[in-house]
Amino acid sequence: MYGDGEIETGRQRLKRIIDRYRKDAGQPSEDKPAPHHDREEGSTSLPDQLTATLNAPTVGAPVLSARKKTGIKETLKQFFSKLSYGGQVREVQEEAILQAQRRRHYSSSEDKHKEIPREQRDVIKAVMSTEIDVDGAEEVKGYVTIYDFGGEKVFYNTHHCFMSSNMVFVLVFDVDMCLDPRRQKDGYERIEFWLRAIATYAIDRAAHGKGTPPVILVGSHMDLVSENEEEQDRMFASVLEKLYEKHELREIMNTHVRDMFPIANLNDSTKNADVYQRVWNKIIEIAPLQSQWMKPVPARWVALEHELVTMKHTGRVILTYADLLEINSNSTVPLPEYDIVNFLWKLKFSGSFLCFAIHSKRPFVVLQAQWMMHAFRAIITDPKFTTKLTTKQRLQWSDYEKSGILTVDFIRELWGRYKNSGFLEEEETLYIALETLGLLSKPLSVDSEVNYFVVPSILRTADPEIIQSVLDDPDTVITVALCLKFDNPFIPQAVWDKMIAACVHRFQRLEEPGLDGSTFIKRGFACLAVDCLWNMIINCCKNVMKVTMFKKDTDKSVPAGAGINLRIILELLLERILKLNHQSHLRYHFYLHNDYRFTADEKMVNVNDLGETPRLQCYSSHGCKWMEREDLFIWFREPYPKTKKTHDRLVGMAKELPDRQLSLKEIGRVSRYIGKAYLTFFTELNCPVVLVEQEMEEHRHLAFRSRMTKILIHFLKTQPCTGFLAIANAMSRHGMDPSKLQNVLDIDKKTVLNDDTLLGKQLSVSDVRIIADRVDVKSYFNLFLELGFTPTKLDEFDDHYRNKSSREKITALLKEFIKETRPRPTVNEILLAMQECDMDTESLIRALKPS
Repeated sequence: MYGDGEIETGRQRLKRIIDRYRKDAGQPSEDKPAPHHDREEGSTSLPDQLTATLNAPTVGAPVLSARKKTGIKETLKQFFSKLSYGGQVREVQEEAILQAQRRRHYSSSEDKHKEIPREQRDVIKAVMSTEIDVDGAEEVKGYVTIYDFGGEKVFYNTHHCFMSSNMVFVLVFDVDMCLDPRRQKDGYERIEFWLRAIATYAIDRAAHGKGTPPVILVGSHMDLVSENEEEQDRMFASVLEKLYEKHELREIMNTHVRDMFPIANLNDSTKNADVYQRVWNKIIEIAPLQSQWMKPVPARWVALEHELVTMKHTGRVILTYADLLEINSNSTVPLPEYDIVNFLWKLKFSGSFLCFAIHSKRPFVVLQAQWMMHAFRAIITDPKFTTKLTTKQRLQWSDYEKSGILTVDFIRELWGRYKNSGFLEEEETLYIALETLGLLSKPLSVDSEVNYFVVPSILRTADPEIIQSVLDDPDTVITVALCLKFDNPFIPQAVWDKMIAACVHRFQRLEEPGLDGSTFIKRGFACLAVDCLWNMIINCCKNVMKVTMFKKDTDKSVPAGAGINLRIILELLLERILKLNHQSHLRYHFYLHNDYRFTADEKMVNVNDLGETPRLQCYSSHGCKWMEREDLFIWFREPYPKTKKTHDRLVGMAKELPDRQLSLKEIGRVSRYIGKAYLTFFTELNCPVVLVEQEMEEHRHLAFRSRMTKILIHFLKTQPCTGFLAIANAMSRHGMDPSKLQNVLDIDKKTVLNDDTLLGKQLSVSDVRIIADRVDVKSYFNLFLELGFTPTKLDEFDDHYRNKSSREKITALLKEFIKETRPRPTVNEILLAMQECDMDTESLIRALKPS
């Protein structure tokens, strides 16, 4: 009822609901117009980036000219008339021209002290294109990127590649679906998912009621609901009211949703010109709610970014670092090389381009984001698109769907079906990009090359009971579960998918007699080896991740600090994932629990509370348990640790090992024994996990052992006090045998060969080709350390031969070794070095022997 018995019309009801949202969100109602925002000197009123979060592909973005007087209805018709349902992440035209920040807002404090050269001013003017029309209205042009996200769940894991708080979201949903009893559950779930997902990008400003990022709701297919406009408005209002019934959604809508628009006859744009105009006006109005609005950007970056946009429009797909340096050097005002990394981080956050390997010496930029998404789509497509596969390929696909394991050979077959796509030509680059984004994960292997990937979003849902038989073994020792719980009740499954991917890439699969380790890798669930002693269970659900450690041991005790290094590593991995997802602002707290599984009505113990009292009770449907304060110190350091007895083995070892730093050769030899426990080993040495991660990524082309050597060299350079005893202690703490350090001491080694004539033969340049052909290109770094090269010298060769084959570089290194070594090196020296690096010495001996 409305007023004194007056019946509320559909439009009145819709207006009442929208006004209620405006009031709850602190916005003026339509009866009270929003305050006029005059453009001050240097201010902006249009977004520099527009992101449409839709359920459908949008074909053809408008090229808009934003003026105080301008006709944009036709362009809006083109934009909205193309909306339909089903599809994939697609980037719509990059250069929709809108008002953007004036020149002085592209100047950093550093730039204020410099006169911008005329050439650069011309470039900036070309980019911003400030003009005055005949009516005296000023026009300022800028760049906007419009993305359309596919509605199918298989594409959800790709959204983080683009989504951030620096966006305006337009959420289009099917009202007819929400009103259909057969489909309404799915319809409401889709809206709820998107609203919750967008809310996870809310930064602190949102907590103060400013609503970053802003959202516009568009209800489509109204013509299928009713032909009567009043009835359409009434039914649209009923859907909004139903959304408003859930407390969490009400809070999100009050904070982020700035307006709602019903649209009928979606595919007939001639009937919706007025609606399009109002939607566009609302986008302009709420654009300042983006997180990066009015943030200053160095003026030098504008010209370089403009060059990248220009190249993108020519169809260029990938820019290597060498390409970027060349473009920069030819720029009007080149950036200093150190500033290029900062520029790449800015590009990464803007979402216009995708940047990878930024910390390495070989960063690269993917100009065509949709190209990479199409490559991923080819290996994760909705099952309905697999009909074009051959019979054999369908069988392979079926096996892949069950296991989540995708072989390199099958990837090549799938990508090979797309002629002229460039997927196979850029295969290695795609692997790096998709692994960085957590969409693929190559499992850790210490001894051999792995020829398959795990695809986290394809993995089947886990039954946590699959590990219970291992835990029930009487010799199994289990820790309490460490629980990481986010304050936000909704965490996208994609975060946990990427967490599992990160762990699979860094920890080896669980090794249990008679059990296949891949069985224990599921969606949001994994059982992996931590080091030589401990294994772990990771179980993720909703906004909580549980981590439990277990081992087989006759000693039933769990030593204090057993899980500290693992916790540090997992925290860093999660921090990187959240940063990658533009969600670093999400906060979490630690709890302890008595069960690695999730059950209804369970109660966890807050670690801060346990630190204040000797014991607290927790429970699950599997029973109750008292958590003791000692349980806390499994995962966290004790404030006043008790003096620990040194291992007897280590005491004996201290008498035999030299109390000094390691030589370069010894570092290379120690790396042989680090193995699968590398992360916890380096953490035990107080080596920053960030350093380990950067070195592993930068040198992914090298063998595992060579990467370990790189990390040790880098770390020991910064920690000169770390010697043999510290390394022996770290090895002992994580189940490795420190007695093997006796094998690495830099002393002369004897060869097992008996052909003294050959061994004593001096090498000549004519031998180089024969030797080079037998050098493992992935282990060359350790080989040349053994031959006396310094890391600095090897880095120089790496830089010089960056764009040449590895075999050419190895040939040049061997020539230098032979020419510069005095006295001239012998065959014996090469064989001993190759033997230390597990290379094929027998083949070399046969090749060097006189015929």
